[in-house]
Amino acid sequence: MQVRFFGGLSVSWGADEGAVPGRGQQALLLRLAVDAGTTVGYRALADDVWPTDAPEDPRAALQSLASRLRRALPPGILASVPGGYRLDVARNDIDITRFQDLVATARSTGDVALAREALDLWVGDPWIPHDGFDWLVRDLWQDRGHAERLVAAAPAAPAVDSRLAPAAIVGLVGRAEELDAIRERLATDRLVTVIGPGGAGKTTLALETVRAASDALIVELAPATSGEVWAALSGAVGHGIRMNENASVAPATPRERVLDAVAGRDIVVLLDNCEHVIREAAEVAHELLLRTPGLRILATSREPLGVIGEAFVDLGPLPELDADELFARRVRSARGTPPSPEERATAASIVQRLDGLPLAIELAAARARTLTLAEIDAGLGDRFALLSHGPRLSPDRHRTLRALIDWSWDTLTDAERVALRASSVFPDGIGSGDAGPVAEAFGVDAAVFDTLVDRSLLVRRDGRFRLLETVREYGLDRLRAEGTETEYRERAADVLTVLAASHENTMRGPGLRAGLVWFDANEENLSSALRTRAASPDRRPGRRLLRALLWAWAVRERMEELRPALATFSDPDAPLDDESSVVIEALALFSASFSGVGLASTYDPVAFATRRAQLAEAARRHPSEVSVLAGPLLGLAASVLEAAENGVQRPWRFDISEDEITAAPPWSRAMFHVMRAGAAVNAGDPGVLGTESEKALRLFTEVGDPWGTGISSQLRSEWLTLSGRLEEALKVTDDGLEVVAGMTSMSDLLQQRAQGVGILLRLDRLAEARARASDMESIAVADGSARALTQARMASAQVEIAAGDGEAALRQVAQISVEAAFPEQVVAWCTALRAEALLLLDRPDEARTALREALPQAARARDHPVVATVLVAVAGWNATARRFDIAREALARAEAIRGADDELDPFRRWVGERLGADTGEVPASAPGIAPALLGVVDADVLTALLD
Repeated sequence: MQVRFFGGLSVSWGADEGAVPGRGQQALLLRLAVDAGTTVGYRALADDVWPTDAPEDPRAALQSLASRLRRALPPGILASVPGGYRLDVARNDIDITRFQDLVATARSTGDVALAREALDLWVGDPWIPHDGFDWLVRDLWQDRGHAERLVAAAPAAPAVDSRLAPAAIVGLVGRAEELDAIRERLATDRLVTVIGPGGAGKTTLALETVRAASDALIVELAPATSGEVWAALSGAVGHGIRMNENASVAPATPRERVLDAVAGRDIVVLLDNCEHVIREAAEVAHELLLRTPGLRILATSREPLGVIGEAFVDLGPLPELDADELFARRVRSARGTPPSPEERATAASIVQRLDGLPLAIELAAARARTLTLAEIDAGLGDRFALLSHGPRLSPDRHRTLRALIDWSWDTLTDAERVALRASSVFPDGIGSGDAGPVAEAFGVDAAVFDTLVDRSLLVRRDGRFRLLETVREYGLDRLRAEGTETEYRERAADVLTVLAASHENTMRGPGLRAGLVWFDANEENLSSALRTRAASPDRRPGRRLLRALLWAWAVRERMEELRPALATFSDPDAPLDDESSVVIEALALFSASFSGVGLASTYDPVAFATRRAQLAEAARRHPSEVSVLAGPLLGLAASVLEAAENGVQRPWRFDISEDEITAAPPWSRAMFHVMRAGAAVNAGDPGVLGTESEKALRLFTEVGDPWGTGISSQLRSEWLTLSGRLEEALKVTDDGLEVVAGMTSMSDLLQQRAQGVGILLRLDRLAEARARASDMESIAVADGSARALTQARMASAQVEIAAGDGEAALRQVAQISVEAAFPEQVVAWCTALRAEALLLLDRPDEARTALREALPQAARARDHPVVATVLVAVAGWNATARRFDIAREALARAEAIRGADDELDPFRRWVGERLGADTGEVPASAPGIAPALLGVVDADVLTALLD
């Protein structure tokens, strides 16, 4: 059995470690250890175990203590003998008796090596259970003085053996920059603190640094509690630095011993793990620096010491490549082989989910001895249960992932704990500008977030307070254990609703771009809040949040999220008593009237009209820039629905009086003109399109709204193109692109770019058009969505068709992957492009088959410009078949439906060349058909043009 008293009480035997509870048992053990191997009488034991307050029956009390102590020790160690007790342990197995024996032998023989060996045992101040053992401490300090004088009289030797820094067991992975930074700071600054979250490797780097120092003192503060920092240094002094040889008497206090030991020395003192005794560590460091000019301090902590002149080296997560390398090495150690090529993606996922924290990575890699990497990755869903078996000899705070963060949690104030738990329900983090409202919502001061940054629990990056994912999971785990997760999530949803509404109010004008930045930065926060609201039976808070999200979603074209959200939060029976309810219910009715890409099959005209009237009236009671649009928007929907019911082929009708437009706010007036212009496009009315697009563009420019300027620029450019004013059309398109750069949805961006490509092709500027189409391809590939790639490849196909290269055009079309959710007009347009490419290649039968697919698709979609585009391709097929009259009819129908003859379109010119080889003339109408009937869109009638 080994018994240690220097630096604290420790009892161990073999691989086991014992604990001796209670001061009485500890005092009995110490007194028996002083005279190990010999009998200590009852009286001597009682005097030292109870120096001031002995029990009435000391022998009986000693018998009780001995009985309990015997259970804490290996069998046969504590013997009951006549007259007293004996500890059957060799003196060499007890550090204080071995120390005394070594000093006695050194003094009698003059053996300096034995004196040094004795001093090496002094790894900390002697531990005693109470002041009754002061006599022992005095004896030990006296012996230490004898040993130091022997060493001092010997030939000069280094003040410190640098081997006192423990040797590295495993090689350091990465961290070269941070290690260099620590060394550079220590060369110029006297106090350097390595700061970082738990498990980042602060101690490892600090030890690596002091191994190279010629004179160093390593102080482990993790076991220290309040009031014990000087004592911890004093213990380390006994281990690492000889006492001042000129001292005539032993210093009386730990502080005096330390100051005496370091006086006049050029030494690096490592204060490791300061965070839980941060104030006291700062005071000690400050005094050491003031009293010892040659002394430098390297500290490790999860927060700054706050001492004047303190320099910092921040230690964050490992860089990705280093983290991957560390995991691979530790996996190899655990199971004999590193991650295989097939496992690399899983390994990368594990490392990323663990925030690149070295300790967490090592704990996870150790599980590879019994689990596959896929099982480890899956198990990280409950990471605190998975990573609960660290190395046996590691400090307790490093033995499990939970203990790693518990160590920091235990040092927090109540307000800091509230703030950490609150941060855990914000997956996107908290913007610095939002910290005030968020803090108020949770009843704390906003400064607490900066405090958590100082404590390495929050990270402030890119203007946001963020938690490492592991710390966030810890916070959520705390909330679940306390049963307060729902409460915290609802508070977060409340404050996010207020913040979102505030930003949304600024987004119809110059504030749009800044507003989108906020919504983008809080995307996951808002989605989480919306899920929280969806779980509540009360839909009103959820409607307010959804209302605040609507405009950002509309600009970003996030329709796939809007439809289900409207279905979740709308309630036809709810009172229309605020603006949010009006807007949500109006959009819900509009959305429910259409099913996916087509019309709803359950349309009830009477019910629709009743609800529409209710909403229009409610909108007048709760006016806003958005609610004022509700009535006219539902009127537009009614025109489409009525047309579908009655078989009318010109469904788009936007009825609103000039008085209504004049009474609306400026932004809303501009939107009304956009709606009119959009309806005119589908109605084939270029006159209205020209007038309304000009008003919309002018008003949105005056308002300063970039999204409105962009959409009205598209409409204006479309009219200019139909009017043959191509240079103006290109300028308006390009100006619109500049306005919306970096703000609009990917679909809008590519649509406007495609418009520019089409205009350049009509101007016969093929090289420029090809360059722009190539740029679109690069943007779409980076985006990766099927819709973006479709738009880019359609533009490239148009370029190749204009160039007369059918093979290249067909290759572009063949790469388009049409998804089920694509609007039918897009599918029809893609199919028409394939038909045009086939006609260029003289493959008319395949082209006709494609056009038979495209015409019904375009007709069902009721997108009349696309119908006109398909009809131009139909005309091309008929011209190839030398059916010139039918080709002219198809062109005449296309012109009537579009409202103008897009005669500069490259494929339209290709058709014209085949119809009028000499003059290029094409009749404006088809023979035998009334002009009024040319604009009718009937799938059967149009498909007959291919018979």
